[in-house]
Amino acid sequence: MQNVFDDFAQSAARVPDHTAVELQRRHAVDSMSYRDLLALAERAASLAARLGCRAGDRCAILAENDARWIAVYLGVLRLGAVAVPLDTNYSAAQVRTIVADCGATLLFASPRFAGTAREAASGLSAPPALVLTSEGTADAASLEDARDAAPLAGPCPARREDPAVILYTSGTTSDPKGVVLSHGNLLAERDAAFTIVTIDDRDAILGVLPLFHALAQ
Repeated sequence: MQNVFDDFAQSAARVPDHTAVELQRRHAVDSMSYRDLLALAERAASLAARLGCRAGDRCAILAENDARWIAVYLGVLRLGAVAVPLDTNYSAAQVRTIVADCGATLLFASPRFAGTAREAASGLSAPPALVLTSEGTADAASLEDARDAAPLAGPCPARREDPAVILYTSGTTSDPKGVVLSHGNLLAERDAAFTIVTIDDRDAILGVLPLFHALAQ
């Protein structure tokens, strides 16, 4: 497999009706199938492309754990672009520093963190386009804007050696540093884990880490 998106899409084609993601809320469980997660990822990719994002561009993600975070992440990789997950504890100044450092062209944010994203972008000479993971506003597009968009034509252009994600260190002793991981790095990490732990389509995996952590991804 050449890239992370194709690896996911292959699973979605094999078990489209299986549950891909469940989110335990206080009084209910939100569930999304592989088919629906793939469609949402394609929607994110189409919207990003419409906003001018191209292969190799950086796209920052500032959002809490849910299926839309995962769909945006996969949608960015679908384009051959590079995901930059952000710690949701960052201040607007910290978000601004990282967005400027990586040169992000898009900043995806959930409504909960939209204020932080706006404040961060307002201090930049070339601010990224703001994209909300749910309903949009006058100053921001949203995934809902691409509800009727056709999937992108052609295969995912990313190769194993291409960058997939930039993970920033915590910056506890100095400014955060960006660590670039390729599609091959992520796939190799997954394969290494599954040589020790046997997983098949009857299993569920509990994730309690923020999705911006390397291990959660």
